[in-house]
Formats: sequence, C-alpha cells, structure tokens
Amino acid sequence: MIVDKNRLWIICSVLVMALVVAGGWFLGVQPQLAAIADAESQTASVQQTNDTYAQALAKLKKDSEDLPALKAKLASLAASVPEGSDIPAFIDQLNALYTASNVVCVDQAFSDAVAYSPVAPPAAAPASTPAPTSGATPAPTPTTAPTAAGVPPVVSSLITATNFAARPVSVTVRGQYGDILNFVSGLQSGARLFLVTSFSTVPAADTAAPAGTLDAKVSGYVFSLTPEGQDGGAPATPGTSTDAPAQASK
Repeated sequence: MIVDKNRLWIICSVLVMALVVAGGWFLGVQPQLAAIADAESQTASVQQTNDTYAQALAKLKKDSEDLPALKAKLASLAASVPEGSDIPAFIDQLNALYTASNVVCVDQAFSDAVAYSPVAPPAAAPASTPAPTSGATPAPTPTTAPTAAGVPPVVSSLITATNFAARPVSVTVRGQYGDILNFVSGLQSGARLFLVTSFSTVPAADTAAPAGTLDAKVSGYVFSLTPEGQDGGAPATPGTSTDAPAQASK
C-alpha cells in the first residue's frame, strides 16, 4: 500500500514536472523564439531594402558623373532643333560657312514655317491566297524576287503639328564645284539640322567669274520646336528673302 502511494506520488510529480516544462515552453521559450524569428525576418527585409537603396544610390552617382556629358548633348540637340525659328543664329552659321567654303552667297530666302505633318507607318500588304486549280499541276513559272522595302519612317507621338514646324530655306551660292560640295556638306553637318531636298548647278551668270565657276541652288528645311500656345504653322518671324551678307563676298 505504501509502495502504491509512493508510485502515485512519483507519477504525479512527473506529471507536474512535465506540465511545468510544457508551461515554461509555451509561456517563456516559444514566445522568445517567435520574437527572434520575427526580428530576423525584419532584419532580412531591412537588409533587402538597404540593398535596393544602395543600387539606386549607385545609379544616381553614375548618372551624376554623366550629367556634364548629358548637358552637352542636350545643348547640341537644342541648337540642332531650337525652340522658335532662331533664324539670326542660322544666318550667322551660313555666313561662317560661306567664308569657310570659299563661296559667294548670291541669294538666300526663308519662307513661312509650315506645321509638321505626322507620317503614318506603311500598312503591311495582305497575304495573297492562291486560287485552287483542277486537273494536272501546271509547271512552275519563274518569279521575280520581291524588292527590298525601304527604311520605315520613324514616328513619335511626342512630335505633332502643334509643337514642331519646318521652315523652307533656299540658298544660292557661287564658286567652284569642289567648294560648292564642301558648302553643302557643311550645311548638312552644321549645328542647325538642315534637310536638303534639292540641289542644282548652272554656269555662273557672271561672265567675269573665273572659268569653271558655277551657281548652285540648295533647297531644304530647317526645323524648330513651337512654343506652347503658338500655332505650329505660324512662323516666329515673317518669311523673308535676304540679300547676300557683306561678309560672304570674296
């Protein structure tokens, strides 16, 4: 009987100890482990955010190093297609080019600006379906290879008739053929974007000119951005025809 009581007490003691250990786990250890796991998760999240910010900071630092080059490129593009007509600056460019190319300006004319007309990309040709045939299969006939398509026009929704304009320009110069070609090359590669649409030469009208002297007429367009609120087709300055500048004479 005493042994049974002792065994009962031992069993009860073991149960109490198990309950104490279990209670300690659920009430003490487990919350601490959960808190540690949560802290580790937050640490990993913060580290990931820091890595993202570090990458963004590195990119900003790289961009800041490239900023002078980007500003120089922007200035070049702004000179190529300025806001407003900026015809005086273009005339200065022409005057310098006359002298550098050793040609004489006979005439230069600037017409009124015209609004840009967006170009729609060409539609794809529909595929042709051969008509069914009956009876014997006809002998194959030679076919002509398709002509390679030209370069498709580059279009942008940012360029519209309200913010982009083209101004027709024609320039007639007098000089030797090689000098005239140098002038046209300089005109196409100058600071102001110039699109040549026609080029023609005739013998110089001046009979006193040296042998081989030609009069060359170059026509094309200069382009400009239209300030907000101004009609794209309205010129910033009235269309004019100017005489040859004094500094262009040889």
